[in-house]
Amino acid sequence: MPEKIIDINSIRHIFSDGYIGIKDISLSIHKGEFIILAGKNGSGKSTLLRHLNGLLLPDSGTILVNGHDVSKHLVQTRKTIGMVFQDADTQIVGDTVFDEVAFGLENLKIKRDKINEKVTQVLEDLNLSHLRQRNPSTLSGGEKRKLAIAGILVMDPQVIAFDEPFSNLDYPGTLQVLSTIIDLNQSGHTIIIATHDVEPIICEATRIIIMENGQIKKDGTPDTLIMHLESFGVREPCSSKFGLGLVPWPT
Repeated sequence: MPEKIIDINSIRHIFSDGYIGIKDISLSIHKGEFIILAGKNGSGKSTLLRHLNGLLLPDSGTILVNGHDVSKHLVQTRKTIGMVFQDADTQIVGDTVFDEVAFGLENLKIKRDKINEKVTQVLEDLNLSHLRQRNPSTLSGGEKRKLAIAGILVMDPQVIAFDEPFSNLDYPGTLQVLSTIIDLNQSGHTIIIATHDVEPIICEATRIIIMENGQIKKDGTPDTLIMHLESFGVREPCSSKFGLGLVPWPT
């Protein structure tokens, strides 16, 4: 079995208003997995996702990343696990595409020649080089989300977590982001996607974790859980409904 990279042990999170967002979740994630974290809105997907790199810390229990407690190793954790949010605009601060991707490395005081080298390579890898001098505000939705991915990828993370990566994207934008995520997984990155719409990615996933009311209700392979999705408020892919099983998207 591949090496374990994330180990979650009985975590619980209570918000300031008393709402229990996470209820005693235990979970292990291994290197190279492609995981869909499925569930309807309010099921706890985003809350769990934000615990993985210390954006939220549990009230009880522990999260270990490469054997280190997240709460005690926040900087190293955030280098290991990159987070791409649903609204890409919240992550964009640079005046140009190049500046945006360079931002994280600049904060780490990396030498300028090394920054230029890494940013140039990531822009090439994600087919964004032709946009390097564009202002991010002029990009399409799909391009903005790819730019957010580039800003994470340049930090050399082992894990990339996405919160609703296809939300508010048109068809071409969805295809852009989907292709990028598949390529990242095939290049060795562990992928975790929180979503209530599994259809674009279910054929790529190695595992589905279904959440409800802050708890994990199901955990297994896509082919074994596809028929359980709608009972937890997640739409079953059309191909499955028509008896065709798992069919790559788009068809």
